[in-house]
Amino acid sequence: MQATELHRQICAAITRRSLVMFEYGDLIRVVEPHRFGVNSAGHPMLGGWLRAGYSRSDPAGGWRNYLVDEISAFQLLDAPFAGTRPGYAAHDARMREVFCELTPTAVDVAAEGPYIVRETRGPVSSEPPSRDAEARAPTTRDDRPPADA
Repeated sequence: MQATELHRQICAAITRRSLVMFEYGDLIRVVEPHRFGVNSAGHPMLGGWLRAGYSRSDPAGGWRNYLVDEISAFQLLDAPFAGTRPGYAAHDARMREVFCELTPTAVDVAAEGPYIVRETRGPVSSEPPSRDAEARAPTTRDDRPPADA
């Protein structure tokens, strides 16, 4: 995906309050995007709330910043989030230029939502996938050859 298209999709997700999913540091992340712009070092950055269960170091999730140049396999999901999370400030001095950001409203409430995110690449694991995973898959009764064969 070209940088211009990625930037457009990030802003669309913020405007629509839609979850995004992407690969970052060899892990799949599901994030509630809150702010997108240029950080103090001059790099495009996405700031958002990492959903619970998508971090080895902090399974509860929380606030994270992502360098956009290190994001791959970006997907704009059709799953909304309720609004701003606790601790969100409408303006962040660490971001010298803001392309788009979430505007808090009086009705914003933190919610995990009943939404299920299904990853198309299989389960997230801290270990690399095994090459012989299919060979070790359990055999079901229907997969076994007939006893008289």
